[in-house]
Amino acid sequence: MNTPSQRPPLFALIFMSMFGFIGLGLLIFIWSQPSGFPPLFFKFFASCIAVGFMAMGFGGPISMLKASGKTPGSPNATETESAPPVKGYQCPNCGAGLGQQEVSPSGDVKCSYCHKWWNIHSHQ
Repeated sequence: MNTPSQRPPLFALIFMSMFGFIGLGLLIFIWSQPSGFPPLFFKFFASCIAVGFMAMGFGGPISMLKASGKTPGSPNATETESAPPVKGYQCPNCGAGLGQQEVSPSGDVKCSYCHKWWNIHSHQ
């Protein structure tokens, strides 16, 4: 759905949290009734449904925010995030990653950063 560096849409977070508030409201309503009504079995049954709504409604947005790495107050919520380490083939001259470049059948490739030719079979 979203990449790790992308914040989830605010509309989706608010929409999902509405289910959590519905569950919270149901839980408060069902346990604030007089002790004789509804019967205890129905209170527990409704509580299970309410907890399910709260888990989905509050857990979904929280996990989406944690997955994006942008939770408020977290140490990695800074605006200057470092780039992930380069994986795969790297240019022996400048260290730039290969990226989405075409490689010749013999393994020759031209670095898009320093514009020097190198062979992927002789380096790695």
